[in-house]
Amino acid sequence: MTTRRHLLVGWLAVALLTACGTPAPTATPTASPSGPDFTTPGTAASMVRQLLEAAGNQDLLMVEITEETVEVSVLDTGHKPVTWAYRDGEIGEVASDLQYVDQATFSLSRFNISDVGALFRAAQGQSGSAEKQSLTIVDYSGGEVMMSVSTVPESRTVFFTPDGALLPVLSFDTPGGIAAGIADAVGTRALVHSVTVDSQQGAWVEYPGTSGTTVRRTRTAKVPVTTNVTAKEMDLPLFFATKVRPEAVWAVVDDVRGSGDVPAEASWSVVIDDREGLGVPRMYFSIGSTVLVTDAAGSVISR
Repeated sequence: MTTRRHLLVGWLAVALLTACGTPAPTATPTASPSGPDFTTPGTAASMVRQLLEAAGNQDLLMVEITEETVEVSVLDTGHKPVTWAYRDGEIGEVASDLQYVDQATFSLSRFNISDVGALFRAAQGQSGSAEKQSLTIVDYSGGEVMMSVSTVPESRTVFFTPDGALLPVLSFDTPGGIAAGIADAVGTRALVHSVTVDSQQGAWVEYPGTSGTTVRRTRTAKVPVTTNVTAKEMDLPLFFATKVRPEAVWAVVDDVRGSGDVPAEASWSVVIDDREGLGVPRMYFSIGSTVLVTDAAGSVISR
């Protein structure tokens, strides 16, 4: 979230400078005073390409699109952010205090912005607001570049996959939600210290970072994966994430709930790790008031 904050601060600084009457940079008029509607199909993508051509760089740090404006930020040859924008019928470089803190760059070709209006309508359907909508593509967390739509006043931010589909809202109390949540949290990692699923909170994995740190990647119901780094190492063996079987997790939960004193709708969590140093992970469940340990296939070892 720190990276996103840097980028948004840069945008706000530009907006304040404009509002205070800072002289506009030298620019080339490209439209009538009313300007194009960037929610019409193809219009926003075309303008982004024009801005990138003007900037002389295709490595994007950020794209921001509203109905009337388009803004891109790229890295110059000195690895400093440079921002170009279309505003009030003109293309030009604009002032910005945006900082580069090793956030990921990306190519426009990765993201489907061929119909920004459709993205805005889909976002309105989920957030319930269409007030001053803005589409942003940026390193959201830990190198994960995401496309999202937000509003002013702020409502729920709605996230999209690169192809323009809505990011799935997950229920971690279903087989599909467990599988998707674990897959998103693991990402491309092969070895992990632990995998956790909580029916109320989401799924997360922990693995070694650099210089004695531990990384946690978390997928919650409505928000894409976020990354947090702590300055300590975990005292747990590593194991292959492919050892985790989401269907086995659900089978245990489904078997225990509704039996004995465990309500059928009881909340639950499971931590999967190799704390015993056996060379294979075990699953440590809390389901309602019941605590049990199983192997990776879901066979009960102890209660």
